[in-house]
Amino acid sequence: MFNGNYELNGEALKVVEEIGRNMPGGFFIYKADPPEELLYANHAVYAMFGCKDLDEFKALTGYTFKGMLHPEDYEKVSSSIVEQVKENDDNIDYVEYRIIRKDGSVRWVDDYGHYSETKTHGGVYYVFISDITENKEQVKEKLKAAERTEEENKRLMAQVESAAEVAELMGAVSSLLTNMP
Repeated sequence: MFNGNYELNGEALKVVEEIGRNMPGGFFIYKADPPEELLYANHAVYAMFGCKDLDEFKALTGYTFKGMLHPEDYEKVSSSIVEQVKENDDNIDYVEYRIIRKDGSVRWVDDYGHYSETKTHGGVYYVFISDITENKEQVKEKLKAAERTEEENKRLMAQVESAAEVAELMGAVSSLLTNMP
């Protein structure tokens, strides 16, 4: 079904909708050609965007892939997806990007996509997304902690070096005093 040209018609989308309704994460399908119109998004996707229903999600994003991404991320993400699909025999891509929720807050998502050709819509992407904001924040905190540890280690090493210099100086002074008549 996913490796050849197949029919992604209204009946098939109904099946996708039924499957997507019970899916534990975000799942959507969008057309590869501009304006990258969405064909389907499950409840988990629009909930991720802080929308209570599909109408709110459509109003927020224009129901396009581009409308889902933080404006600063779109070009880089879009180029990465195209390059990965070109280089990968399985037509699979992975990207991380920011989204802007309805309340204006920014969240990070990871995106696992699969490109396929359909008879009805041409090229489409099937995408699974999940919110990785907390993971990103934990990594950021760990990096900050590592940087603080590195700075503290540098400070301690400087103190050790200073102490060694003082000890060397004291040894020289002691030697001079010992050798004095």
